[in-house]
Amino acid sequence: GLVFVNGMNVNLEMVKAGLAEVYRGRHAKGFNPEIYQDAEAEAKKEKRGMWVLGDKYISPRDWRKGRRN
Repeated sequence: GLVFVNGMNVNLEMVKAGLAEVYRGRHAKGFNPEIYQDAEAEAKKEKRGMWVLGDKYISPRDWRKGRRN
């Protein structure tokens, strides 16, 4: 879901700060993830938040896959 506080898109701000990544699954009909993907790419480039870890960062999705074995 999308979270707004006083007109600010909290989801987008978290991605911009490197505190969240864009969902990689299927998106809701009509949802355009492009602004989030652009924000994530910028956060990665600038090494903000979790992206400072570089190749050491493991997404929650990949981490869960590794734990299923």
